[in-house]
Amino acid sequence: MTQHSLTAVDPGAFAASGTVIVIPARNEQAYIADCLDSLFAQATPRRAGIVICVNNTTDDTAAIALDRARSRHWPLIVIQADLAKGSVGQARGLGHSVALRAAPHASVLLSTDADCRPAPRWQAEMEMTLHRAPAVLGRIEVAAQELAGFPGQFLRRQHIENDFAELAMEFERLMDPAGPDGIGLNTAGGANLGFRRATYLHVGGYRAMPSGEDRDIIARVRQAGLRPIRADQAVVVASMRLIGRAPGGMADQILARSGCGDCSVDSALVPFEAMVAQHLGRQTPSLPMTLSRAMQDLPLLRDCVEGLRGLSCIHSRRRHLAALLQNPLEMENGCGTEDADDSWN
Repeated sequence: MTQHSLTAVDPGAFAASGTVIVIPARNEQAYIADCLDSLFAQATPRRAGIVICVNNTTDDTAAIALDRARSRHWPLIVIQADLAKGSVGQARGLGHSVALRAAPHASVLLSTDADCRPAPRWQAEMEMTLHRAPAVLGRIEVAAQELAGFPGQFLRRQHIENDFAELAMEFERLMDPAGPDGIGLNTAGGANLGFRRATYLHVGGYRAMPSGEDRDIIARVRQAGLRPIRADQAVVVASMRLIGRAPGGMADQILARSGCGDCSVDSALVPFEAMVAQHLGRQTPSLPMTLSRAMQDLPLLRDCVEGLRGLSCIHSRRRHLAALLQNPLEMENGCGTEDADDSWN
């Protein structure tokens, strides 16, 4: 069992909390105060208990968090632990385990990250959505001022991926039997997730993964026959830092976009042909999804989504996809070649 210590501020109020927010934090002294101030300023009469799992840390993250909470008399628990390298999943899981024990009546469990600033109505929007859903994916935005400071090449690359991701999301929602309430792509981010207590316990909580623990738990919610939904009004603003905490996380993606060569894209994205085949129960070769591939597939995906929009039911949409696979020339038209257009550089 992992050895850890706990320090609580106002444990009595924490025990009475109906909502608990869990934050993993490793060397986050530059961000944790702003994160907590945003949580203290939430537009809701219902104070949430906060658990910060400070792991593998050599700075003053824990001391800053405790000082902030004490000055506001805010119910907060700081966990200090040394975990295995690449332990964000374990940190989230440990934080939730402590939260469940310390707040036995809490029915809402929310997750965010230490370098994020939740918008004023974030907690209220997440709580309202969890009244009608077992789990909820909030919206993660990037800090606009930080984004504006990146070079034009980075912004062009980001625009290509964003265009592909938006169309891929619409494609998946059009093909989702759940209809508009379906989440489409599993783009879950631990920076903005929420669960009913019963849901979290039913699926076994966060797994001790070095990364991807957020999408893993949402995948298990869906596999359990439960239907998570999105809360686009529940917003957190994430930093654009280049040195992250989880391998393959947002910081690694930002760093890759800042380079000169081709790079991978969000792991939720796959080539267009694979998207079509998945909904028809067919196998396709497992090809890496890169920025250049996204650019090549973008016209095909755009045309396909436009066609799907005009169809009224899932069955007619599947027939439309089947017709695409039966016509390889149509699938290839407009794709170009692997080294065709280098304009994304």
